[in-house]
Amino acid sequence: MSFNRFQIEVATGRFTLPVVILVCLLLWGVSFQGWNELISLGITTIIGYVLIETNTAFNLIRTRTTMPVCIYWLIASALFFLHPFEWTNLVPLIYLLATYQLFVSYESPSLSPPIFHTFLLVSLGSMVFPPFLYIVPLLWGSMIPFRAMNGKSFLASWIGLITPYWLLFGYGVYFDEMHLLLRPLQEALHFHPIDYRCLTINEITSWAYITVLLLISGIHYWQIAYMDKTRTRIFHSFLAVAGIWVTVCSILQPVYVREWMSIQLVCTAFLSGHLFTLTRNRFSGIFFIVTFVLYILLMSFNLWMQYFNS
Repeated sequence: MSFNRFQIEVATGRFTLPVVILVCLLLWGVSFQGWNELISLGITTIIGYVLIETNTAFNLIRTRTTMPVCIYWLIASALFFLHPFEWTNLVPLIYLLATYQLFVSYESPSLSPPIFHTFLLVSLGSMVFPPFLYIVPLLWGSMIPFRAMNGKSFLASWIGLITPYWLLFGYGVYFDEMHLLLRPLQEALHFHPIDYRCLTINEITSWAYITVLLLISGIHYWQIAYMDKTRTRIFHSFLAVAGIWVTVCSILQPVYVREWMSIQLVCTAFLSGHLFTLTRNRFSGIFFIVTFVLYILLMSFNLWMQYFNS
């Protein structure tokens, strides 16, 4: 229990979230380089709120905790290279909203609306990050264990995917700007050479930290999944598979490692939050401390790299 004392106090303590908020604001403050970072901070805040709502609505963790949002905010705040605002910063928020809608479809008596919204969000996300379409096969496959696959829902998924592009097609024809439609499709179909020389050392270390945390949390969950209800097992299994899916995408397309990493972090927050909140043994206690220490090192290294390169 000595290994778990610190873990339990952090995972279930009422002061954990306020402390995390202060730490995150401090990290954003010391790394502040432009006012556009406030937009990224706002997006990160909204993602945290949606994480809480998702966990509450679908009872992903069977006890009251703020660990998923705390983990997400802490790691996102330490990824200083993601703080400057770009339109791709919206991708993790769009992914999380699409996941929420997919969870709504589980055994729903009316499948078409949530499935339509899921794929509509993915299509909108592809407007700012075209390779986001790579997760479409994952979503189609997940509709089977979610008991959400039938003729109408499959058609609804296609309508959701096509709708933004159909509207963009009409705009392009009317204003003679068809390149607005062709650009995201061409970029989604273009496979960049696998060249890891485009990555910076802090991108590699951050990706490695998130990946290791994701894999250990996912493997551990599959070992204890029998303790959860069927619905919760399906939800967490999707998050684990989705995390692996985007990890493979980042390996095959390292030029987009920042975008895939931001999606990967959403899955990691849920899975590691479940591990640290509900598992209380020697392994979880030691792993929590190791994760905490490595986070301090990662945050310090990224901060040092930012000022060293400036």
